[in-house]
Order: sequence, then structure tokens, then C-alpha cells
Amino acid sequence: MAEWLKTALIDIVELIGGGTPKTSKAEYWGGNINWLSVKDFNNENRYVYSTEKTITEEGLNNSSTKLLKKDDIIISARGTVGELAMIPFPMAFNQSCYGIRAKEGIDSIFLYYLIKNSVRKLKAITHGSVFDTITRDTFANIEVAIPDIKTQHRIAKMLADIDDKVENNQRINNNLAA
Repeated sequence: MAEWLKTALIDIVELIGGGTPKTSKAEYWGGNINWLSVKDFNNENRYVYSTEKTITEEGLNNSSTKLLKKDDIIISARGTVGELAMIPFPMAFNQSCYGIRAKEGIDSIFLYYLIKNSVRKLKAITHGSVFDTITRDTFANIEVAIPDIKTQHRIAKMLADIDDKVENNQRINNNLAA
């Protein structure tokens, strides 16, 4: 078995900042682009499928929000820090979050579980005078160990299969309760 590479979390991810279109511009809101805020993904599910608010293409183009890609990761970075989810299709997001994209050679699903395992460390080194905040430096101060890509795929598949079963059981329980 090959040695796992020890590196800073920041070295294996691309961090993407979010933003909010002007709320005073009605033409920026109510479109077909999902726009994430922390309340949309503060549960234990791996994927977030819907958002409370949506924006228009004009809202996307006239604000600092960015569009995340399928299998990118979203993490809450201000206030309630460390909430985590993956994106099953493109979505925009607000400035209280970071989008996280795996760099080449890193499996996105493996990265999700690696960060999920590191959330306690992330929370321990947050700072802020009013709200706890995760910054880019926070990611630089977390050391992680990375196996080869084949091992990443195997670990990611095993953990994702377990999560899929848990989510399926939750759906069954919700249907039975209804």
C-alpha cells in the first residue's frame, strides 16, 4: 500500500466565494437558477436538491455570486460554520458560504468525506468578533492525508453507499409517517 500524502487542505481544493444579487432588483430574483444559503443544507444529507430562493441569469451576471458545478461542495463559513453538502447540479450561493472544488487528482466525493471528517478541526480554528468565520487561512491550517486516486475512489464509494442507504431509509420512514 502506497504512502498517503500529507498536505494542507487548501492545496487540494479551489475555494470559490459566493454573493447575493441586489434584493432591490426584482429582475434578479425568481429565476431558474437555484441560489443556496445555509438554511438550504443544514441537515445531514450529502446532496442539496432544492433551495428556498432562486435567481435569474441577470442576477447571476450582475452580482459576485458564482455558479457551482455538479459534485462541487458547499460549506457554511459564517455564523453556523461547518454545515456541508454536495451539489447535484449547478447552483449559485451566497457570501456566507464557500464553494469547494476538488483539484485534479482528488475525487470529489472523497473530498466531501475528508472535509466532513475535518469539520471539528475547522470549527476549532474559526475566529471572528461577532460571528465565527471560516477563512481561506482556516483551510491552510488543516493538514490532511491523501491516498492515491484509486484508493480515494474505493473509500468514496464505500462511504457514499452507506449514506445512500441512510437517506433511502429516511425517505421510507418519512413516507410511513405520512
